[in-house]
Amino acid sequence: MAISSKQPLSDAVQKWQPRDKALRFSVKSFAGSLFFFICMLTSLEVMADRYLYPVGDISQAELLERHDAFRRNYENYEVLTEIDGLPTDLEVKILFGTWCHDSEREVPRMLKLLAASGVKEKNVSLISLDFRKQEPGGRAKALRVRFTPTFVFFSDGKELGRIVEQPHKSLETDLAAIVKVSE
Repeated sequence: MAISSKQPLSDAVQKWQPRDKALRFSVKSFAGSLFFFICMLTSLEVMADRYLYPVGDISQAELLERHDAFRRNYENYEVLTEIDGLPTDLEVKILFGTWCHDSEREVPRMLKLLAASGVKEKNVSLISLDFRKQEPGGRAKALRVRFTPTFVFFSDGKELGRIVEQPHKSLETDLAAIVKVSE
């Protein structure tokens, strides 16, 4: 069908639309159903990612139960030297990604070291980040986290220091140095 230059545009558009109202309805219905289906798939994918890669606060028990690599590394790590003299009010914020290989290695080791050194589990905050290193509470942004894992140590409400990605020497040596420097 050729459109002549003399024919108004609105007439040409009307001629291209299906004349049968039922056909127009079924095309709109199909488009709406397709849109709904795509949205559902996307939200299911997001929910699945949230299960595999949780974001926000997560308990130590949940982390070790749901993520095999973390559990294996926790079970296999042997603390060689406990750290004596840690502040009794030591708080540790561990910002990490369940998708991050450095986190899979270092977070279980740090959890075991802290437990062996007498740090109470309630003083350890596990904060899981997404791929952009963010989480709903905004703590990663507030703490200026750029790499995972990031271990931030606090005493008396003040930051003592941090270990980022991996220790310089060992977790034991680096943590002892952080605490010693702060005395």
